[in-house]
Amino acid sequence: MASLADIVREFGPAYQDQFKGGILPSHEKALCDIGQCHTEALGGHLYHCEECGHEHYQYHSCRNRACPSCQGEARENWVDARLKDILPCPYFHLVFTVPEELNWVIRSNQKLLLKALMQAAGMSLLKLALDPKLLGGKIGALAILHTWGSTLGYHPHVHCLVPGGAYLKDTRIWQASNDSFFLPVKALSLVFRGMFLEALSGLIPYSEIPVGLYNHDWVVFCKATVQGPEKVIEYLSRYIYRTAISNGRIRKVENGLVTFEYKDYHDGKKKLMTLPGVEFLRRFLQHVLPSGFHRVRYFGLFSPACKAEFRSLQTALWNRSGRLFPEKRARVEKVLVCPRCQSQKLRLVGVFRRGTRAPPRSKPMVLPALTGKNSNAGVHASI
Repeated sequence: MASLADIVREFGPAYQDQFKGGILPSHEKALCDIGQCHTEALGGHLYHCEECGHEHYQYHSCRNRACPSCQGEARENWVDARLKDILPCPYFHLVFTVPEELNWVIRSNQKLLLKALMQAAGMSLLKLALDPKLLGGKIGALAILHTWGSTLGYHPHVHCLVPGGAYLKDTRIWQASNDSFFLPVKALSLVFRGMFLEALSGLIPYSEIPVGLYNHDWVVFCKATVQGPEKVIEYLSRYIYRTAISNGRIRKVENGLVTFEYKDYHDGKKKLMTLPGVEFLRRFLQHVLPSGFHRVRYFGLFSPACKAEFRSLQTALWNRSGRLFPEKRARVEKVLVCPRCQSQKLRLVGVFRRGTRAPPRSKPMVLPALTGKNSNAGVHASI
């Protein structure tokens, strides 16, 4: 089965030729990294099997956050780190979306407007929760940015995970929400719309803002999510380390075309879409975020400034719950095996680093001439 790296190696040079001079440096870097992922170009380790004598290369990964092959270890590490921040209460999953008319505006001003979008989602939650008619206190919110739809179209939206309750600082009371209701989504959508449009008007020229945005109903979705600390963290990690396309969704690559699976949200069925290779890469790369942009942000009780306050609240809630704080989960260590005889008796005989020549091999590897840049100073997105 083909992978994203195979597609990049096959169609990357043609994509660079077609959009020469109009590709963001972060997109160039993604092409270069993913195209070289798990290949000789990034260096690796050479192992010798003591059972059958086979020599096995273990190539390094690119670690680019847009690469679907490199998210497993990062996700596991994040789950271990975040398990210590869990609260013994129900959690709610919210999704903030913007009208379709804003998609191109946001895509053309990613660094400014994606940050404003996440800020508006997080701060609207905090503002509405402070209303004494609702929760009347400070909540915690973890926000995760996604920019894609199932067919790789540009669809910016923010996923938020929040514990079901608020901390009333003056009385030191935890005000729990209803297990199935957190905040009124209609009121939340109005606050979110107002905050984002206010930020929008101060960041880009008025002439670039589509008219009639206040006439739209901005959609905010909210539902109670899975229960139990471990399940909550696992659930959230799927959103944080999800890439625009996973290797498992790519069905075939042939005759210059890429076929991948997507979910049709109108009928809920999984279907196949086929695109020319260069168009597939264009759709994928528009979801590569600018260098240094944080797609995960923490608000309220989860913010670094509230760490001491959060720890005090967390200890009190766990003590009151009478439940045991979740222990660090056991992780299954990866074991290297010989690809020929499946023996685990492998001996490291050589290490070669990125940019250096690997030990001699019977079949030299040839990669397409993909280039990458470390700077992200460009202002034009590929079209």
